[in-house]
Amino acid sequence: MTGRIIGLGAYIPKKVVTNDDFAKFLDTSDEWITERTGIKERHIADHITEKPSTMAVEAAKKAVGDAGIDPKDIDLIVTASTTSDTVIPALSCIVQRELGVSEECGCFDVVCACPGFIVAYNTVQGFIESGNSKLALVIGTECNSNFANYNDRGTCILFGDGAGAAVLKAEDIKRNEFIMRSSGYRSGCLKCEAARQPDRWEEEGFKEATSFYMMGREVFKFAVTEVPQIIKDLASKYSFDLENDVDYFILHQANARIIEATAKKLGIPRDRFPMNISKYGNVSSASIPLLLTEMKQDGRLKPGMKLVLASFGAGLTWDANYIVY
Repeated sequence: MTGRIIGLGAYIPKKVVTNDDFAKFLDTSDEWITERTGIKERHIADHITEKPSTMAVEAAKKAVGDAGIDPKDIDLIVTASTTSDTVIPALSCIVQRELGVSEECGCFDVVCACPGFIVAYNTVQGFIESGNSKLALVIGTECNSNFANYNDRGTCILFGDGAGAAVLKAEDIKRNEFIMRSSGYRSGCLKCEAARQPDRWEEEGFKEATSFYMMGREVFKFAVTEVPQIIKDLASKYSFDLENDVDYFILHQANARIIEATAKKLGIPRDRFPMNISKYGNVSSASIPLLLTEMKQDGRLKPGMKLVLASFGAGLTWDANYIVY
Protein backbone atom coordinates (compact mmCIF):
# COMPACT_ATOMS: atom_id res chain seq x y z
CA MET A 1 0.00 0.00 0.00
CA THR A 2 1.07 3.56 -0.74
CA GLY A 3 -0.28 6.87 0.50
CA ARG A 4 -2.29 8.81 -2.07
CA ILE A 5 -2.93 12.51 -1.47
CA ILE A 6 -6.70 12.82 -1.04
CA GLY A 7 -6.88 16.27 0.56
CA LEU A 8 -4.93 19.52 0.42
CA GLY A 9 -5.12 22.74 2.40
CA ALA A 10 -3.15 25.90 3.09
CA TYR A 11 -3.11 28.95 5.31
CA ILE A 12 -1.55 32.28 4.32
CA PRO A 13 -1.18 35.22 6.73
CA LYS A 14 -3.30 38.28 6.00
CA LYS A 15 -0.52 40.88 5.93
CA VAL A 16 1.16 41.42 2.55
CA VAL A 17 4.64 42.98 2.33
CA THR A 18 5.66 44.17 -1.13
CA ASN A 19 9.09 44.83 -2.57
CA ASP A 20 8.32 48.54 -2.37
CA ASP A 21 7.80 48.13 1.38
CA PHE A 22 11.35 46.81 1.70
CA ALA A 23 12.67 49.67 -0.39
CA LYS A 24 11.50 52.09 2.31
CA PHE A 25 14.19 50.90 4.75
CA LEU A 26 16.68 48.90 2.68
CA ASP A 27 18.94 49.82 -0.23
CA THR A 28 16.84 47.86 -2.72
CA SER A 29 13.98 48.22 -5.19
CA ASP A 30 11.13 46.27 -6.68
CA GLU A 31 13.10 45.91 -9.92
CA TRP A 32 16.22 44.64 -8.12
CA ILE A 33 14.32 42.01 -6.11
CA THR A 34 12.10 40.88 -8.98
CA GLU A 35 14.98 40.47 -11.41
CA ARG A 36 17.05 38.35 -9.02
CA THR A 37 14.33 36.27 -7.37
CA GLY A 38 11.00 36.53 -9.17
CA ILE A 39 9.39 37.65 -5.90
CA LYS A 40 6.96 40.60 -5.90
CA GLU A 41 5.38 40.19 -2.47
CA ARG A 42 5.15 37.85 0.50
CA HIS A 43 2.74 37.27 3.39
CA ILE A 44 4.03 37.97 6.90
CA ALA A 45 2.42 36.60 10.07
CA ASP A 46 1.33 38.84 12.94
CA HIS A 47 3.26 36.46 15.28
CA ILE A 48 0.41 36.46 17.84
CA THR A 49 -2.61 34.89 16.15
CA GLU A 50 -0.57 33.53 13.24
CA LYS A 51 2.09 31.28 14.72
CA PRO A 52 3.51 28.13 13.11
CA SER A 53 1.20 26.09 15.36
CA THR A 54 -1.96 28.06 14.57
CA MET A 55 -1.19 28.18 10.85
CA ALA A 56 -0.56 24.42 10.86
CA VAL A 57 -3.94 23.84 12.49
CA GLU A 58 -5.75 26.00 9.93
CA ALA A 59 -4.04 24.33 6.96
CA ALA A 60 -4.77 20.91 8.46
CA LYS A 61 -8.45 21.74 8.93
CA LYS A 62 -8.72 22.71 5.27
CA ALA A 63 -6.92 19.57 4.10
CA VAL A 64 -9.19 17.37 6.24
CA GLY A 65 -12.24 19.19 4.87
CA ASP A 66 -10.98 18.79 1.32
CA ALA A 67 -10.45 15.06 1.89
CA GLY A 68 -13.95 14.68 3.34
CA ILE A 69 -12.75 12.55 6.25
CA ASP A 70 -13.47 12.41 9.96
CA PRO A 71 -10.33 13.68 11.73
CA LYS A 72 -10.85 11.01 14.38
CA ASP A 73 -9.79 8.45 11.76
CA ILE A 74 -6.31 9.97 11.30
CA ASP A 75 -3.71 7.62 12.78
CA LEU A 76 -0.49 9.59 12.12
CA ILE A 77 0.49 13.27 12.00
CA VAL A 78 3.94 14.45 10.93
CA THR A 79 4.73 18.16 10.77
CA ALA A 80 7.76 19.83 9.23
CA SER A 81 8.93 23.14 10.62
CA THR A 82 12.24 24.85 11.24
CA THR A 83 10.64 27.91 12.87
CA SER A 84 8.30 26.30 15.39
CA ASP A 85 6.85 28.44 18.17
CA THR A 86 7.15 25.52 20.59
CA VAL A 87 10.13 23.37 21.55
CA ILE A 88 7.77 20.94 23.25
CA PRO A 89 5.18 19.66 22.61
CA ALA A 90 5.58 18.79 18.95
CA LEU A 91 3.45 20.88 16.61
CA SER A 92 1.82 17.63 15.50
CA CYS A 93 0.47 17.13 19.01
CA ILE A 94 -1.06 20.60 18.94
CA VAL A 95 -2.71 19.83 15.60
CA GLN A 96 -4.02 16.54 17.02
CA ARG A 97 -5.62 18.33 19.96
CA GLU A 98 -7.18 21.14 17.91
CA LEU A 99 -8.61 18.77 15.29
CA GLY A 100 -9.97 16.34 17.88
CA VAL A 101 -7.92 13.43 16.55
CA SER A 102 -7.98 10.20 18.55
CA GLU A 103 -5.25 9.48 21.12
CA GLU A 104 -4.54 6.35 19.09
CA CYS A 105 -2.73 8.67 16.63
CA GLY A 106 1.05 8.94 16.58
CA CYS A 107 2.47 12.49 16.37
CA PHE A 108 5.95 13.87 15.81
CA ASP A 109 7.79 16.64 13.94
CA VAL A 110 10.75 16.76 11.57
CA VAL A 111 13.27 19.60 11.19
CA CYS A 112 14.83 19.75 7.74
CA ALA A 113 14.45 23.36 6.53
CA CYS A 114 12.94 23.83 3.08
CA PRO A 115 12.80 20.11 2.10
CA GLY A 116 10.90 19.44 5.35
CA PHE A 117 7.56 18.65 3.69
CA ILE A 118 9.15 16.06 1.39
CA VAL A 119 11.00 14.54 4.36
CA ALA A 120 7.75 14.35 6.35
CA TYR A 121 5.92 12.96 3.30
CA ASN A 122 8.51 10.21 2.79
CA THR A 123 8.45 9.39 6.50
CA VAL A 124 4.68 8.95 6.42
CA GLN A 125 4.96 6.80 3.30
CA GLY A 126 7.29 4.49 5.21
CA PHE A 127 4.63 4.05 7.91
CA ILE A 128 1.95 3.39 5.29
CA GLU A 129 4.03 0.93 3.27
CA SER A 130 4.89 -1.02 6.43
CA GLY A 131 1.21 -1.23 7.37
CA ASN A 132 1.51 1.04 10.40
CA SER A 133 -0.69 3.84 9.06
CA LYS A 134 -3.79 3.99 6.90
CA LEU A 135 -4.74 7.66 7.06
CA ALA A 136 -2.09 10.29 7.76
CA LEU A 137 -1.69 14.05 7.86
CA VAL A 138 1.49 15.74 6.58
CA ILE A 139 2.09 19.44 7.28
CA GLY A 140 4.69 22.09 6.49
CA THR A 141 4.43 25.32 8.51
CA GLU A 142 6.84 28.22 8.86
CA CYS A 143 7.09 31.68 10.39
CA ASN A 144 10.32 32.65 8.65
CA SER A 145 9.86 36.32 9.50
CA ASN A 146 10.75 35.54 13.13
CA PHE A 147 14.22 34.51 11.98
CA ALA A 148 14.89 37.06 9.24
CA ASN A 149 17.64 39.65 9.59
CA TYR A 150 15.98 42.81 8.33
CA ASN A 151 19.33 44.53 7.95
CA ASP A 152 20.43 41.96 5.37
CA ARG A 153 18.80 42.78 2.04
CA GLY A 154 20.13 39.58 0.51
CA THR A 155 18.06 37.29 2.72
CA CYS A 156 15.14 39.10 4.39
CA ILE A 157 13.51 39.86 1.04
CA LEU A 158 13.26 36.16 0.20
CA PHE A 159 11.08 34.76 2.93
CA GLY A 160 7.36 34.60 3.59
CA ASP A 161 5.21 32.83 6.17
CA GLY A 162 2.46 30.23 5.82
CA ALA A 163 1.44 26.59 6.08
CA GLY A 164 0.34 23.77 3.82
CA ALA A 165 -1.05 20.30 4.55
CA ALA A 166 -1.92 17.04 2.82
CA VAL A 167 -4.00 14.02 3.83
CA LEU A 168 -2.58 10.67 2.68
CA LYS A 169 -4.72 7.54 2.45
CA ALA A 170 -3.33 4.04 2.00
CA GLU A 171 -4.27 2.70 -1.42
CA ASP A 172 -3.02 0.06 -3.83
CA ILE A 173 -1.22 2.39 -6.24
CA LYS A 174 2.31 2.88 -7.60
CA ARG A 175 4.78 3.04 -4.73
CA ASN A 176 6.36 6.29 -3.64
CA GLU A 177 9.70 6.64 -5.41
CA PHE A 178 12.30 9.04 -4.06
CA ILE A 179 15.92 10.03 -3.50
CA MET A 180 17.13 12.00 -0.47
CA ARG A 181 20.62 13.52 -0.22
CA SER A 182 22.51 15.68 2.27
CA SER A 183 25.87 17.41 2.59
CA GLY A 184 26.76 18.54 6.09
CA TYR A 185 30.12 19.47 4.61
CA ARG A 186 28.41 22.48 3.04
CA SER A 187 26.34 23.41 6.11
CA GLY A 188 28.00 26.81 6.45
CA CYS A 189 26.22 28.05 3.32
CA LEU A 190 22.86 28.34 5.03
CA LYS A 191 22.49 28.36 8.80
CA CYS A 192 20.86 29.81 11.91
CA GLU A 193 21.89 29.24 15.53
CA ALA A 194 19.47 28.67 18.42
CA ALA A 195 18.86 31.85 20.42
CA ARG A 196 18.24 29.96 23.65
CA GLN A 197 21.92 29.80 24.68
CA PRO A 198 22.09 32.23 27.63
CA ASP A 199 25.85 31.87 28.15
CA ARG A 200 26.42 33.24 24.66
CA TRP A 201 24.07 36.23 24.67
CA GLU A 202 26.93 38.69 25.19
CA GLU A 203 29.15 37.03 22.60
CA GLU A 204 30.03 39.32 19.71
CA GLY A 205 27.98 38.48 16.63
CA PHE A 206 25.75 35.99 18.43
CA LYS A 207 22.52 37.95 17.92
CA GLU A 208 23.14 38.09 14.17
CA ALA A 209 23.93 34.36 14.17
CA THR A 210 20.42 33.61 15.47
CA SER A 211 18.91 34.99 12.25
CA PHE A 212 18.99 33.28 8.88
CA TYR A 213 22.42 33.53 7.26
CA MET A 214 22.94 32.52 3.65
CA MET A 215 25.81 32.60 1.20
CA GLY A 216 23.48 33.42 -1.67
CA ARG A 217 25.81 32.86 -4.58
CA GLU A 218 27.00 29.48 -3.27
CA VAL A 219 23.46 28.29 -2.55
CA PHE A 220 22.35 29.36 -6.04
CA LYS A 221 25.23 27.44 -7.66
CA PHE A 222 24.41 24.40 -5.52
CA ALA A 223 20.72 24.48 -6.43
CA VAL A 224 21.11 24.91 -10.21
CA THR A 225 23.57 22.00 -10.23
CA GLU A 226 22.14 19.50 -7.76
CA VAL A 227 18.39 19.89 -8.36
CA PRO A 228 18.49 19.03 -12.08
CA GLN A 229 20.90 16.19 -11.33
CA ILE A 230 18.80 14.57 -8.61
CA ILE A 231 15.77 14.71 -10.90
CA LYS A 232 17.77 13.00 -13.67
CA ASP A 233 19.00 10.41 -11.17
CA LEU A 234 15.43 9.82 -9.96
CA ALA A 235 14.28 9.14 -13.53
CA SER A 236 17.21 6.79 -14.08
CA LYS A 237 16.69 4.91 -10.82
CA TYR A 238 12.98 4.31 -11.40
CA SER A 239 13.05 4.06 -15.21
CA PHE A 240 10.68 6.84 -16.25
CA ASP A 241 11.01 9.45 -18.96
CA LEU A 242 11.10 13.09 -17.88
CA GLU A 243 9.57 14.33 -21.12
CA ASN A 244 6.71 11.83 -21.47
CA ASP A 245 6.01 10.42 -18.00
CA VAL A 246 5.70 13.60 -15.90
CA ASP A 247 2.80 16.06 -16.00
CA TYR A 248 4.27 18.67 -13.66
CA PHE A 249 7.53 19.36 -11.87
CA ILE A 250 6.65 20.80 -8.46
CA LEU A 251 9.80 22.49 -7.20
CA HIS A 252 10.45 24.28 -3.94
CA GLN A 253 9.65 27.94 -4.52
CA ALA A 254 12.95 29.54 -3.49
CA ASN A 255 13.96 31.52 -6.56
CA ALA A 256 12.39 31.79 -10.01
CA ARG A 257 15.81 31.78 -11.65
CA ILE A 258 16.64 28.42 -10.04
CA ILE A 259 13.41 26.90 -11.33
CA GLU A 260 13.96 28.32 -14.82
CA ALA A 261 17.56 27.05 -14.88
CA THR A 262 16.37 23.59 -13.81
CA ALA A 263 13.81 23.47 -16.62
CA LYS A 264 16.45 24.52 -19.14
CA LYS A 265 19.01 21.95 -17.96
CA LEU A 266 16.41 19.18 -18.13
CA GLY A 267 15.19 20.31 -21.55
CA ILE A 268 11.59 20.49 -20.33
CA PRO A 269 9.20 23.34 -21.28
CA ARG A 270 9.02 25.99 -18.60
CA ASP A 271 5.19 25.79 -18.42
CA ARG A 272 5.48 22.36 -16.75
CA PHE A 273 7.20 24.01 -13.79
CA PRO A 274 4.38 25.92 -12.07
CA MET A 275 5.38 28.84 -9.86
CA ASN A 276 3.68 31.02 -7.28
CA ILE A 277 6.83 32.53 -5.78
CA SER A 278 5.89 36.01 -6.99
CA LYS A 279 3.01 36.08 -4.49
CA TYR A 280 4.46 34.25 -1.49
CA GLY A 281 8.25 34.26 -1.63
CA ASN A 282 10.12 31.37 -0.05
CA VAL A 283 7.78 29.73 2.49
CA SER A 284 10.31 26.97 3.20
CA SER A 285 8.65 23.62 4.07
CA ALA A 286 5.19 25.04 3.28
CA SER A 287 5.98 25.97 -0.33
CA ILE A 288 5.25 22.63 -2.02
CA PRO A 289 1.91 21.86 -0.29
CA LEU A 290 0.88 25.49 -0.81
CA LEU A 291 1.57 25.22 -4.55
CA LEU A 292 -0.22 21.87 -4.79
CA THR A 293 -3.25 23.35 -3.01
CA GLU A 294 -3.40 26.28 -5.43
CA MET A 295 -3.12 23.96 -8.41
CA LYS A 296 -5.96 21.79 -7.17
CA GLN A 297 -8.16 24.80 -6.51
CA ASP A 298 -7.64 26.30 -9.97
CA GLY A 299 -8.11 22.96 -11.76
CA ARG A 300 -4.56 22.33 -12.98
CA LEU A 301 -4.02 19.35 -10.69
CA LYS A 302 -6.11 16.29 -11.49
CA PRO A 303 -6.23 12.72 -10.10
CA GLY A 304 -3.86 10.35 -11.85
CA MET A 305 -1.34 13.00 -12.80
CA LYS A 306 2.31 12.06 -12.38
CA LEU A 307 4.43 14.57 -10.51
CA VAL A 308 8.06 15.11 -9.67
CA LEU A 309 8.50 16.93 -6.36
CA ALA A 310 11.91 18.41 -5.59
CA SER A 311 13.27 20.63 -2.86
CA PHE A 312 16.56 21.87 -1.43
CA GLY A 313 17.72 23.83 1.59
CA ALA A 314 19.85 24.03 4.71
CA GLY A 315 21.90 21.02 5.60
CA LEU A 316 22.59 21.23 2.79
CA THR A 317 19.80 18.82 1.85
CA TRP A 318 18.03 18.08 -1.42
CA ASP A 319 15.32 15.55 -2.22
CA ALA A 320 13.13 14.45 -5.12
CA ASN A 321 10.02 12.26 -5.43
CA TYR A 322 8.09 10.71 -8.30
CA ILE A 323 4.45 10.25 -7.33
CA VAL A 324 0.97 9.73 -8.72
CA TYR A 325 -1.51 12.31 -7.49
